[in-house]
Amino acid sequence: MEEKIVYFESGGKHNTEATLKLAKERAVKRNIKYVLVASISGFSAEKALVVFKDIDVRLSIVSIGSSGRHSIPEIVKEQLKRSGHRLCFSGDVEYEWPDIAVTAFRRLSEGIKVCVQNMIVATEAGLITAGQETVSVGGTGSRNYEKGGGLDTAIVIEAMKSSDFFNLEDTAAFPKEERRKIKEIICKPR
Repeated sequence: MEEKIVYFESGGKHNTEATLKLAKERAVKRNIKYVLVASISGFSAEKALVVFKDIDVRLSIVSIGSSGRHSIPEIVKEQLKRSGHRLCFSGDVEYEWPDIAVTAFRRLSEGIKVCVQNMIVATEAGLITAGQETVSVGGTGSRNYEKGGGLDTAIVIEAMKSSDFFNLEDTAAFPKEERRKIKEIICKPR
């Protein structure tokens, strides 16, 4: 199998539309019906609604904070609901997220960390089922990075709950092929 990976010169919001189009292209090619999109302010959620409007996928928007304290505008929440898509907040979901994993994924890119974390949050919240292949889209945050925000990373990943994802003690029981959960990198900052 041969597949392309797009590397952006820099991370950040200016890559949002290109990232969503690449994610859509891969979802169609692989017949993946579930797409996870990170969105803090609603900007990325609104862009995803436009890019994915003409294909049969279910969008799950994962935001930080909790449903009681959020920054997704009501109008975006209503658009998602009317379109049959879902929204959850990481602060409302219990999951394991070891510091060493955060550091390791950030070494690849902050967006990879976000993509994996959102897959775990969405699985724990019941938005996707363990074992399903999904496209997960995230980005480089704006804290201490003026280009940040929006989306710049997309991967194909198999959904798992956090306790299973981080359980490395029983790796001998699973063939090496079954241990690989991050299936493909679609795009990321270089």
